[in-house]
Amino acid sequence: MKKIILLVILIAPFALFSEAQIKFGMKAGITSTSIKANEVYQDLDNAEFDELKVKGDDANIGFQGGFFTRVSIASLYVQPELLFSSTSGDVEVSRFSGGTLVDGAAIIKKQEFKKIDIPIMVGWKFGPARVQAGPIASFIIDSSPILEAYDFKENFNGATWGYQVGVGLDIFKTITLDLKYEGNLSKLGDGIKIAGQTRNFDSRNNQLIASVGIFF
Repeated sequence: MKKIILLVILIAPFALFSEAQIKFGMKAGITSTSIKANEVYQDLDNAEFDELKVKGDDANIGFQGGFFTRVSIASLYVQPELLFSSTSGDVEVSRFSGGTLVDGAAIIKKQEFKKIDIPIMVGWKFGPARVQAGPIASFIIDSSPILEAYDFKENFNGATWGYQVGVGLDIFKTITLDLKYEGNLSKLGDGIKIAGQTRNFDSRNNQLIASVGIFF
């Protein structure tokens, strides 16, 4: 709730200017998401393995869509967005027993998230071109576990804080294109439970976002 109030405070001054131009629109895009994780868990109380390694692997394609508002004063603008996002990334999981890799190979699992994203972009227009940056608040509404067996459970935070930077292009004052990079400033979770034991876990999502929007 505190983060939402902060976002409102950031937007409010721009809406107070009588010369401000306010536009509304909807947008959709694709994302390329990678999971940053490199964790090793040892001395596990498990009948099949005593060590587990979790490492981020290849990025996966996801999608997002929703609504946005652009408040412009001359060449400066603020653009809050409300988006539903479905993202995923591959994670490599290796299980060891007595120093030997179980089954002789690592397991590639897909970590999936469904989120509500609220980015607040502050930008500058150069004719039809734009540059922009700003904070983003993300609220996880659903996620899939890396391993459903072995009592493996992630304790995800309900909300995370990150940032976005990127460029954009407006076409015919109707269509808007964006290419952004998103990074995380906070962890996705507070910890991980493996075979009944709680361990530290720091997994963060980075992604590239390409989107197209239409002003109403």
